[in-house]
Amino acid sequence: MGVLLTSIVLLGFLPPVLTKPNGAFSLPLLYHVHGVIFVSWFGFYTLQASLVQGGQLQQHRQRGRWSATLAIFMLVTGYLMMRTAFALPEFAIGKNSHIASMMFPTTDLINFSIAFVLGLVNRANGAAHKRFMLLAGILILDPAVARLIETIEAPFLFIPVMELGLFGLLIGYDMVRLRRPHWASLLGLGLFFAALVAKMSIAKMPVWSDIATLLFA
Repeated sequence: MGVLLTSIVLLGFLPPVLTKPNGAFSLPLLYHVHGVIFVSWFGFYTLQASLVQGGQLQQHRQRGRWSATLAIFMLVTGYLMMRTAFALPEFAIGKNSHIASMMFPTTDLINFSIAFVLGLVNRANGAAHKRFMLLAGILILDPAVARLIETIEAPFLFIPVMELGLFGLLIGYDMVRLRRPHWASLLGLGLFFAALVAKMSIAKMPVWSDIATLLFA
């Protein structure tokens, strides 16, 4: 799953960046810093999973602090990217308005934070810990999936379909190993649908316009 998620991130972000008319380095420095941190988190997640698979639990625990540092930088640069997007009137996701589109990265960061913190809280519970860390990756994957779907010129609806497919892999794993969905997997799926509801309804309410302006203006 780590390799799969990292591949989606690279396939989602690299083509649009490399095909910029004025070259990749025409983008602001913030874009590059955020991109490097974003990819690094997924790469580090994959490394951590491989350490556990190889029985190197002590190294996994020692390097766990790095994951928290990367997560903090992801949140900081993610917020700065959202402020940049808010300042661009042309920023829009799908057919959503400029303001409504701000709900997408907002819920991504919130859900990533919830899943990551729950992963830390449950670090003594291996089954819950590994699922929450995977869920943190899935729940913040939306920007990469959106760009990948745009690159292959697939319908916008394919974004949630692809993301639900990732949840399907996790719950399928649960059914094979546990014969039932793990509670952490169900909680992650609940966060996904809560974000979906927010994007489809709350994002179109006048109150969200006031909140978005307060947060990002």
